[in-house]
Amino acid sequence: MSRSRWQPDASGTRLERAEAAGPAKRLSHRGPPEMGHAMTTTPARARGTLTGIAVRVLDRRVGALTGAAGRAVSTTHSFLVFALVLTLSYAAFFLTYDIIGLGSLIVAHIFWVAGYVAGILLARLGRQLAAAVIAFAVPAVQMVTATAFVGWEAGMHLYLLTGGRLVYVMLTERQRWWRWATLIVALIAFLLCQVVLPADGAIYAMPDALLQTLFSINALLTAFILFMAAALAHYRVEQARALADLNARRAEFLANTDALTGLATRRPVLDRLAVLASPDGEDFCLAIGDLDRFKALNDEHGHSCGDTVLEHLGARLRTHLRLTDSVGRWGGEEFIFVLPELSLEDAVGTMKRIRAAVSDAPIACDGHTHHVTMSVGLTVGDHSGTAHHALIRADDALYDAKRKGRDQVSTTMPDSPVDAETSGRHRARDGA
Repeated sequence: MSRSRWQPDASGTRLERAEAAGPAKRLSHRGPPEMGHAMTTTPARARGTLTGIAVRVLDRRVGALTGAAGRAVSTTHSFLVFALVLTLSYAAFFLTYDIIGLGSLIVAHIFWVAGYVAGILLARLGRQLAAAVIAFAVPAVQMVTATAFVGWEAGMHLYLLTGGRLVYVMLTERQRWWRWATLIVALIAFLLCQVVLPADGAIYAMPDALLQTLFSINALLTAFILFMAAALAHYRVEQARALADLNARRAEFLANTDALTGLATRRPVLDRLAVLASPDGEDFCLAIGDLDRFKALNDEHGHSCGDTVLEHLGARLRTHLRLTDSVGRWGGEEFIFVLPELSLEDAVGTMKRIRAAVSDAPIACDGHTHHVTMSVGLTVGDHSGTAHHALIRADDALYDAKRKGRDQVSTTMPDSPVDAETSGRHRARDGA
């Protein structure tokens, strides 16, 4: 541990540069935010709502596709099943209403049923784009043909309006050109039915009362499809936001956490010290602990044993601190402790307990054990606007603990004179 790390350079000390980097943040060490299953299922709060029902119906996984394509093919599959059921229902109605007069339309329904079945099979095979094309093409032909037979008063062409919403849940962002093509075809088909086909020129004349009933049914089903698609689109937006937030929190956790010990890294510790050392910050004590003769342990037993020791100590150190305290890996075998709202006397007691916790329980590694001790340098923080001086004092106190025989806690106060031996900015402590 070299004192040279506290020397200012042209751009200021490391601490001062870190203080300018951003506000302090407390770091939780309970593990990284979990990903995976939580982001692929419907949130519990939505399961009992209409949105939750829509998600479970339309977003049920189909085939082996994942990601955007998997979600799109799932929705396409659900829509094709709905369209198949609706087409079979209309075929049965036309068959019982007038099998002779509507014979051509009934035959057309057989082909449309075959198209929907083919689309369902393609969706199950993972052919997302092919299934989606069928899901848009067959209804467009079906609605135009049905409208030509019974007239637009029956409202068959209203289903074409759903294309404006379905393209965003049945086609992926990478298929945006297919989205535009589908929207254009659906619009042309709707205008053809609404404007070009005459109101009184239907191939088959139905009573006005029946046409009004069919219009009401078709309008209701169109609204239902639009609602389901809108609910699903809203859910996916919320899911994407939640996933982005989870990724951001996970990245922040990994950046602020030492992978070996699970303790905070230097940055969050420096951020918190910057706040405590401000003129209006809370009183605090600062300690730096260093494992004794750790270099010799690494040299004799290898770095794998050294890593095992550090990993065990990381968990052990956290259990002897308050929730308001912070501990981080300062570098190598050094640890830093930030103890807010503690007097020096109480902080000494805390650090003695931590020192004892380190030394009293040997750590097992590959058939042998390591008896590890820790020297601690402790000081009272000041409110000079920077923790730089407190860090120097804690480092001086740590060196004093090493010089006095190791495995002990040494303290220094802000107004304590610094003797010549400990104020030098370079010292070597190999094998310390």
